[in-house]
Amino acid sequence: MTPLLLALGCSHRPPPDFAPDPGLVARITQIRMDAPSVACPGQSFPVSYTAVLNDGALVPFENRYDKKHPPRLHVMFLERTSATATPLENGAWTAERDPLATVTTGFRLSVVLRQKSSLQATTTIEPEYSCLPHAFGFQGAPGERSSTGGDGPDVTVRLAIVRSPYVERLLVAGIEIGNALPFYTVADANLVPPRDWLIIESRGGRGGRGAPGARGTKGADGQPGCPSADGGPGAPGGRGGSGGQGGRGGRVTIIVPTEVPFLAGLVDARTPGGPGGDAGAGGDGGSGGAAGQAPRDGTCPAGKAGPAGAKGASGDPGQPGSDGWRPQVITVSARDVFGTRVPPGLADLLGGSGPGRRP
Repeated sequence: MTPLLLALGCSHRPPPDFAPDPGLVARITQIRMDAPSVACPGQSFPVSYTAVLNDGALVPFENRYDKKHPPRLHVMFLERTSATATPLENGAWTAERDPLATVTTGFRLSVVLRQKSSLQATTTIEPEYSCLPHAFGFQGAPGERSSTGGDGPDVTVRLAIVRSPYVERLLVAGIEIGNALPFYTVADANLVPPRDWLIIESRGGRGGRGAPGARGTKGADGQPGCPSADGGPGAPGGRGGSGGQGGRGGRVTIIVPTEVPFLAGLVDARTPGGPGGDAGAGGDGGSGGAAGQAPRDGTCPAGKAGPAGAKGASGDPGQPGSDGWRPQVITVSARDVFGTRVPPGLADLLGGSGPGRRP
């Protein structure tokens, strides 16, 4: 058997009635979890599990199954739960994506042996934030046919430095699009560059595609007779419409504590105009007129069908939209930076350490 086939043959899931030997379960005194010390929100991480027997022997919980040589213990025997991570079939976990959900608690994992509920294990993994994105782009609505694209959306960015149980100087950025609820990204303030760490782009919408040109009219049919007349040529297709102009770039507002106004420099706000719309295609040429009918006795030659009209020219592409306004920076009292729509995790930080804490 090839190595690939062997791997496939050993990796299928255990049957639903697969269970550990009761004698082995009776000998287990402890379950150990080996997990990484830190995890980044939204990413998956491996965890291994080991049973400690009453004689000190260690038996791992396997994440593979071979029906010819079934493992003594399998991860399916464990009930794995967490409010801040999702258990995966192979024993690994995926961390909660929202960084504020675990900013004060970390990722708390719990396991219990299904066949003996008194055997439990828990662990807490500290959050770290190197994987989180810090570049976001938004665009206005595209224009309807031949019309101007929408302006880029209004974006509000709120920045402050707070203390968390795991990061002494935690940079929190809240991002609001229009009136939508904000979303957040965070970072260790000691590790970010002094400027342009957070890239925010509010681009104008694409202009609408130009209308297609009209189809040319059909050529006149030839008159019957002896000889019969040729059909007339089809008219050329109409010119396509011009694409719509791109929308104007949006507005970006940056709100930072009065005590640390330099935080505004961490935002690279970009408000380019939207691209112009595509040109409308030229219309198809009209079909040529039918040849005139000749006498059936063949005494006169038949006319010819008229040629089709030429395809119309394409329209002009739309012009790009104009750039948006320069970003506006507003400084407010530290307690007002994040406004009134503050999620629980951030509220805990603000209540415990004071918002906008001076670095």
